[in-house]
Amino acid sequence: MVALLVHNQLSFGNPNGVVCHTGAGYPSNVMMNALVVSDLHGNERLYELLLRIVESWKISSVFITGDLAAGVSDATELSSAETDDASEAQRRFLKDFFIPLFGAFLTKNRQTSVYVITGNDDRRINEPLLRDFDDVMKNFHLANNRLVGFRDAQRIRSFFPGEVPRLDVVGYPYVPLGAGLLMDWVKHENRVGIVPAGMDPCLGIEQSGIRTVAPETSTIEDDLSDLSSYLAGRNGDSEVRYDPSRTIHLFHAPPYNTPLDRVAPQGRYEFLDLPDHVGSSEIRRFIEREQPYLVLCGHCHESVVLDGYRTRLGSTHCVNPGSQTHIDVLSLVQFDPYEPENMKHLFVNAG
Repeated sequence: MVALLVHNQLSFGNPNGVVCHTGAGYPSNVMMNALVVSDLHGNERLYELLLRIVESWKISSVFITGDLAAGVSDATELSSAETDDASEAQRRFLKDFFIPLFGAFLTKNRQTSVYVITGNDDRRINEPLLRDFDDVMKNFHLANNRLVGFRDAQRIRSFFPGEVPRLDVVGYPYVPLGAGLLMDWVKHENRVGIVPAGMDPCLGIEQSGIRTVAPETSTIEDDLSDLSSYLAGRNGDSEVRYDPSRTIHLFHAPPYNTPLDRVAPQGRYEFLDLPDHVGSSEIRRFIEREQPYLVLCGHCHESVVLDGYRTRLGSTHCVNPGSQTHIDVLSLVQFDPYEPENMKHLFVNAG
């Protein structure tokens, strides 16, 4: 029996509230059969707990919005050899734990699909491992810079055509500067190139930290100004069927100046007050402009405790489940992908 903290109330067992449907059409009050988590940072106990919950609650869709593997606590101290060792440690985690764990689970649970993006602490040199796993496991989807079909909607529509929307999933793993010294998934917000307080303004992004692959030259604004063309260019597909109003968007960075990107007060750097919000202004502009179907993000672990796990920008529901991996607590949001206003946040203790 799993103990849960749900909206500050202790409960036990399956919180789905499963609907028994006997009519001819698809039920409008469908159970909340999707979960989102983020920033598990290689915590094996939490990954195992997550999959026990998914199986027990009969969850059909799992979203993981980045920082899959453990990071490095102080990248400023790393030599090039130690950087290689850190990349190899993440590679071993993916090869020896993450992929076998999810491979066994998804082989057994064919009706469950997992959608994943990487985060700023994930070394990009290891991305091909996840792409190869995506190729052989049809219900595992690495959504980095890709549009993939939402399998749950496809499955339901085969029985109840027209009664649920056709949905897709897209992933964008990049974050703005200021999230540490690993730069594989870091871009400038825009061509202005402003750097956060505490970083040397005379250094370009290429000289500011550690990379395991060659840098890209585009900015977050460049990519999101025409996301359809960006996806087509990245995947060599001129027929990308991207419609933001029917797409679940996975971002690692949350939108700027919302409950989802609040961090603990950071004090001052010389004569400047350091910000309490560290999300992406360009991701926020994109959401306000395009009004996507649903936004799931991560990156800011403590925002769920300091402020909240959900907000709305226009008509778009935005969610950051937060992370409490440092105390072996799984922080997750359970929701209905077809009525995304129906959701709840849960802390689940792995102890």
